[in-house]
Amino acid sequence: MKAWLQSQLEKLGVRPPAEAEAEANALPVEQTLSILLVDDTPTNLQVLTQTLQGLGHKLLAANSGKSALQVAKRAKPALILLDVMMPEMDGYQTCEQLKADPELATAAVIFCSALSEVDAKVRGFELGAVDFITKPYQAEEVVARVTTHLTIQQLAATLRQQNRALKQEIDVMLDQQKDALRRLEVALQGNSSACRLLRNAIDEFAKSDEPVLLHGSPGCGDEAVARAIHAASARRRKPFIVADCTAFMSSTHSNLFAGNAQETVEQVTKQELANGGTLYLEQVQYLPPPAQRRLAEALENRATGLDVRVIAFSSHAGQPLPEEFDPHLTQRLSRVTIRLPSLAERRDDIPLLARDMLESHARRLGKTVEGFEPASLTGLSAHRWPGNLRELEDIVVRSIVNSRGSVVKVDPQLLQGGIPLGNYRLLEKLGQGGMGEVWRAKHQYLARPAAIKLIKSEGASNREEVIERFRREAAATAQLCSPNTVTLYDFGVSDSGDFYYVMELLDGMDLETMVARFGKQPAARVAGFLIQACRSLAEAHGHGMVHRDIKPANLQACRLGVEVDVIKVLDFGIVGRRGDPEDTRLTRQAALYGTPDYMAPEMALDALTLDGKSDMYSLGASAYRLLTGERLFTADAVMQLLLKHLNEPAPLITEKANVPEPMASLIMRCLSKKPDDRPTAAELWRELEASRIQDGWTTAEARAWWEEHVPSLP
Repeated sequence: MKAWLQSQLEKLGVRPPAEAEAEANALPVEQTLSILLVDDTPTNLQVLTQTLQGLGHKLLAANSGKSALQVAKRAKPALILLDVMMPEMDGYQTCEQLKADPELATAAVIFCSALSEVDAKVRGFELGAVDFITKPYQAEEVVARVTTHLTIQQLAATLRQQNRALKQEIDVMLDQQKDALRRLEVALQGNSSACRLLRNAIDEFAKSDEPVLLHGSPGCGDEAVARAIHAASARRRKPFIVADCTAFMSSTHSNLFAGNAQETVEQVTKQELANGGTLYLEQVQYLPPPAQRRLAEALENRATGLDVRVIAFSSHAGQPLPEEFDPHLTQRLSRVTIRLPSLAERRDDIPLLARDMLESHARRLGKTVEGFEPASLTGLSAHRWPGNLRELEDIVVRSIVNSRGSVVKVDPQLLQGGIPLGNYRLLEKLGQGGMGEVWRAKHQYLARPAAIKLIKSEGASNREEVIERFRREAAATAQLCSPNTVTLYDFGVSDSGDFYYVMELLDGMDLETMVARFGKQPAARVAGFLIQACRSLAEAHGHGMVHRDIKPANLQACRLGVEVDVIKVLDFGIVGRRGDPEDTRLTRQAALYGTPDYMAPEMALDALTLDGKSDMYSLGASAYRLLTGERLFTADAVMQLLLKHLNEPAPLITEKANVPEPMASLIMRCLSKKPDDRPTAAELWRELEASRIQDGWTTAEARAWWEEHVPSLP
């Protein structure tokens, strides 16, 4: 953009985007701004030329209205200084013809005349002029008016360009939304009693603004039901915003809900985006406690000025929401609950659903099909469908791809149970997080149970980065042999582009779940947990690896055969190798890795110079959580929490829990602000083992605890 225009924009308080500025600067000067001077008096043309030539624009001249139209047609000027009194065709007639031409209508016209009567000016403005300059010319006035209107012209051109780009984005978004809605509508097709009851519930609850809690197994059409409620409500012309609650699991703060008036949130919240419409909370059972409190407050208090209806979905087994969920929020959400039927409860609908999916996906894949073989429809109707609608859709798509003719045959192997993935079949979703999903699976030939972690490629905005993290997690885990590190069996990429790796299937619960459900744990038991975690970390640190996300949720207490309380360290997805730029490049691109509740002070300052001592701080913070039932520090915002880790001394653990002095001293050393003051994993392991504190929790007590709280499966 030229310097003069830049200065004028800044005077108006407008700073153009860097991209637009770069684009404007890339254009030749003669293609950007042209001014047409029109007057039948040569002296007036000469005066205007001398006045404006210092501004650096391309100046064009015409001595009549007719020639002005010809020059304008060819040069497309941004601005025209047009004399009113001219023979044959005066300025008014010329302006009228200019504005009638779509290619010239956007040019700014300034009338120039010795006439000062109001009627003359009003007529000019009615014809589309933007200004009036009275003769004889005053140089300063001419320059000021020309500069101002050229600035306005440039702003208008930029706005038109942005509007065209915005319209294209909206058209693309609407087209994608229509495709998504067509796919989702399939979930509500059918005449089974379960489907009819579901549609009746949708019609009934669409009439109110009460929060709705959907509850059912994954893949049973939850988003379709939520969108149907929104579409049938008075809010249907307002936004429907989807928020995946698993994306906020590793943070004490989220961009879901507006915070305090004193809190500055740069990012627009999901709640604000949904103003006037519906906010759909997917997998609400994974919403972290701070966000649960915010949601409860938002539902009870409308002081924020936002009008949002909340629809939530939970796939939690048993009761709709976990026992440890915020009781006020549980009560508020549970007033209106819709249980979503599984596909097995809608067997009468399966042929119709399968045909609809067949038609839709065949068209998308460019295949001409007539339908299913009768035997295939019989097999589809008889299948158990643990994966619900998602599994049915996956089998239909695979059958279309494998089909050799117009009649589609479903391979019986696809109906052996579960969703196929390489040599494995996904049987049941065990969990979901910001990085992907975890499934219980089995090998098709060995029948060996396994856990599979995968990330869906569809809809991932940073897919390459996340897949790279998964690859590194698999590679890092494969190098470790400690019995306290989860064992890796296999990894790969599925036919649909989903990255996955296969681990041993663990029977137990993570320590975050343990403390949330059963409260703080005995010091002797925690000592045993810490010793085992240190065995895993000592090996990793010996290889130069730093885990970078040690927390109770990544420490799994397991039952292995007849042994109980066996700790497995999970999730090496953000592991780094100190001093290796290849292994740390993702950290340089990302803003923050790790979980703020357990993050070492130095991780917030420089994630490239970490070593095993950073994991030891996180392990100490995890021990504090297990022993006291509380987090080391709490805050409403991530930055406040990080500042506490950086500056506030760790609270004395003995003031919150009954912990033997040797163990308390070791944990407080782990929580030192200076990494050099912390013990290594091997040192903590040896010193805790030598203290014999873990002997206070006997094998008999451990087995009794497991039998009481987590009974063995029959």
